[in-house]
Amino acid sequence: MVLLLIIPVLVLGFLVAVHIIPAKGMIALAIGMVLLAAVSGIQLSAGFRDVHVDLTFFVLMAADLSLIVHLMLRRRIHRLGNDSSGLARLQTVSIFIVLLLLVLVFQGFVSEIYESGLYVYHLNVYVNILLMASLLYMLARMQLNASWLLQLIVVYSLANSLLGILQYVTNRSYLLFAAEDSINYYEGVKVAKRVVGFVGASNGAGNLAAVLFPVLLMYFLNKRTFFGAAALLLNLLFLFLTFTRIGYLSVCVQFLVFLLTGKIGVQYQLLKKLGIVMFAALAGLIIYQMYFDQLNQILFLDRGNTESHRFVQFYEAFGIMKEHMGIGLGAGQYIPYMQIHHGVNDIALHSQFLNAFVELGTIGGILFFTTYVLLFLWSLRLYKGERWFPLCLFIGNFIVANFNPNQYYSLCVYTFFIIAFGFVFARRGINRRQNGPMEASNCPNQRNPAANIMLVNEGV
Repeated sequence: MVLLLIIPVLVLGFLVAVHIIPAKGMIALAIGMVLLAAVSGIQLSAGFRDVHVDLTFFVLMAADLSLIVHLMLRRRIHRLGNDSSGLARLQTVSIFIVLLLLVLVFQGFVSEIYESGLYVYHLNVYVNILLMASLLYMLARMQLNASWLLQLIVVYSLANSLLGILQYVTNRSYLLFAAEDSINYYEGVKVAKRVVGFVGASNGAGNLAAVLFPVLLMYFLNKRTFFGAAALLLNLLFLFLTFTRIGYLSVCVQFLVFLLTGKIGVQYQLLKKLGIVMFAALAGLIIYQMYFDQLNQILFLDRGNTESHRFVQFYEAFGIMKEHMGIGLGAGQYIPYMQIHHGVNDIALHSQFLNAFVELGTIGGILFFTTYVLLFLWSLRLYKGERWFPLCLFIGNFIVANFNPNQYYSLCVYTFFIIAFGFVFARRGINRRQNGPMEASNCPNQRNPAANIMLVNEGV
């Protein structure tokens, strides 16, 4: 009964808001509500044991429906087709995700589903990704531009960083359902504090910080303000306090990509880049020589040296993938499959992409990977003047997603796709000031490249 009432109530609320709140405020409300729902971690029972649907689904569904109804009432639904290239991108990515969902539904009929809760979790996540694509596309046609999206993500990142610092100082998580829990990590030689941020898991928190890094760097480069610098530095401090090694690697690779492909200055760009690389290498060498013992204690001994198991796990997973190349083991079924058929109490596969091929089969894995690649290629094409940004975003996410169980850090998954869809669909340029209710935009796109771009288990 509760599930049946949530969507109508939310739709009514969004409809009222869309008629009285200016465009900029409505965009912030819609994206903010989605992120808040994802951060809350609230899950509602679907009426079956251990089967839940997250609050994010209901917020996304309500937001999409309310925007469609609003446009129909205003007789402006046709304006969603004004951007033919953007509509084509939405249709293409929607087809791939719908086909992926059909694979999951087919698995429900023909595969042996040992854990229905995990199966529904994955189904829930992919449905939410599809709804996010629709929402970001509609918001983009209604005055959302890349500059405003950047600012929203920066505020979200700043709140996450401040929470993480508070967690480290007080050794409390302050999360909705675990406010009094400590952030102690018990897998190493001794207990260590590792912040968890909004994600609720230290490795997931490191993944989130790595995904947010290019957005914060872009915002700082565009604005050159104290606020932008503070947000960037606090995110780096937050990342450090997660003690997630693969997160460190991801950010280092992203920064190197930025140095090699970004615009540092008009003159002597190559010399500047080489100078920075040499300085960074020298600083790294000095730090290694002076603090090797301390870093080894913190990053490996205190928190556990777990890399070797990852590669053993990957080797076994490739073997299982070859045995189930058709439609896979079934979404979310890797752990119970290993327990039942191999007698191994394994942890979640520490690679989101490999997990897709193992659990969803060749067809599902290709569909997921193709969706990722398409978003990457579209981003490169749209942001020719700042190609370092999509390079950093997609490469950085690819690194953390393939050495941690990112498929179970739903907040990281949602955050990445909000950013990716947002920058693929959003208008480029500066938002014009809006004083009335939100309407679809007929404003031409800006062409100034400098203004184009304004979210358990162990892990590495």
